[in-house]
Amino acid sequence: MKLLTRVVCWMGWAAMGVGGTPAIVRADLASDVQVVLQDKLLHKATVGIEVYRLGKTDADVKEIYNLHADVPLIPASNLKLATSSAALDRLGPDFRFRTALLMHDGDLILIGDGDPTFGDAEYLKKAGWKVTTVFQNWAEQLKKLNVASVRNVIVDDGIFDESFAHPRWPARQYTSRFEAEVAGMNLNANCVDFTVQPTAPGQAVAYAMDPATAYVTVKNGCVTGNSNSIRLDRKPEANDVALGGETPGRGFASVSITVHDAPMFAATVLAETVAGKGIKFTGEVKRDRTQRQQREKAGAAAAGWTIVGIHETPILPVLARCNKDSMNLYAESLCKRLGYESTHAPGSWESGTASVGAFLKKAGVPEAEFKLDDGSGLSRADVISPHGLARVLTFNFYGKNHDLFFSTLSVAGVDGTLDDRFRHADVRDLRRRVVGKSGFIEGVSTISGYLKARDEQWYAFSIMMNGIPRLSNSEIKHLQEKIIKAVDTSTLSASVRG
Repeated sequence: MKLLTRVVCWMGWAAMGVGGTPAIVRADLASDVQVVLQDKLLHKATVGIEVYRLGKTDADVKEIYNLHADVPLIPASNLKLATSSAALDRLGPDFRFRTALLMHDGDLILIGDGDPTFGDAEYLKKAGWKVTTVFQNWAEQLKKLNVASVRNVIVDDGIFDESFAHPRWPARQYTSRFEAEVAGMNLNANCVDFTVQPTAPGQAVAYAMDPATAYVTVKNGCVTGNSNSIRLDRKPEANDVALGGETPGRGFASVSITVHDAPMFAATVLAETVAGKGIKFTGEVKRDRTQRQQREKAGAAAAGWTIVGIHETPILPVLARCNKDSMNLYAESLCKRLGYESTHAPGSWESGTASVGAFLKKAGVPEAEFKLDDGSGLSRADVISPHGLARVLTFNFYGKNHDLFFSTLSVAGVDGTLDDRFRHADVRDLRRRVVGKSGFIEGVSTISGYLKARDEQWYAFSIMMNGIPRLSNSEIKHLQEKIIKAVDTSTLSASVRG
């Protein structure tokens, strides 16, 4: 393990826990952690750790362990803690994304607000909704308004810029759900979901798409066989999908692929949904990024404009899907929406990360300890120190949005990305007592969050490991959990030590 700075640990320190409970930290916390750090998997890794004991107020916070805590490291998805916190702080707990459908001069105008939940089948299934449920409801509303035909379907995605794919995301993974394009109008997490059904051995499979749309063309070269090796592929700026590989002779398989130009994808599906409800569609699907401004300039009267429907999404489920489920699209939408909020120009990665950076400084993170490139941590150009992430956690612990922020975090052994963590016998008792966020990209594994220790005291921690061996993340996770366990076992009641 690379040695960069100092280790700080207060030995035999005594203090009052939350609610006045006496607590002390055992003198061997540093040695317990050091034993974990001697593992061979970490010999070439750079490790940073920050652990805070949280008191009644921010002024009572005590650092109980520090290893390279001020050194900026690649955070992977732990960066989502900063992005979501900045969004909650700037936009507020009452913020709502508002996607609108208007009619003007015979055209349908779809005005996006950057809502990442819009038509997200995985998110909406809890409510019994489908990808096109909102569009279907709007089509029914058009019929109630006695609209028999529409001319053009126009999408305005100008809330964000037109840079859909980040230039420093992994170049070969653009078809993967976790690398979906980010747009001012999204639909189904900007993916098409395929259900593949086997047929006769050696014959082409049957398939269905959700949403079923002509926006994507499919060449089916997938056959029924013995292995589960289905492949979906497309070129970077095209939507001609190649379905290939092989599927077993029994059962259904579900696979997804991203689409290019999500706003046009959404507008096309809207046009198809409206036409499917018997409303004649006579024009074309196109983009016009000035429609929102035109509507606002029309003023309160807005003569000639008809509101067909407005779909609102509160910020809480967006934050929860960002943090619990680690959805990159959600984090990036929050990032760019912050950019719009701060500049009143189309939100971009540049303006969004600047807004997150301003929040970090507000939370007490020195500017030298972070450099941001996106909102999700998918870019390897993102760096932030363990101290910086711990300050974000401390800011939220004492802030006015404490309860809301906590509800967006994964609970170890219960839900989200920590649902299957702390499985080993030596750390299993930490389940339900650790809440936070994990992170992983190749060579990087991180975990940051809160621990409710055996003495009922709360701790904030950030453990960041860069330069880990390939295919080692499962073992690395257990090492991280042992470090958290060391913090837990280092707390003893004052009555034991007198």
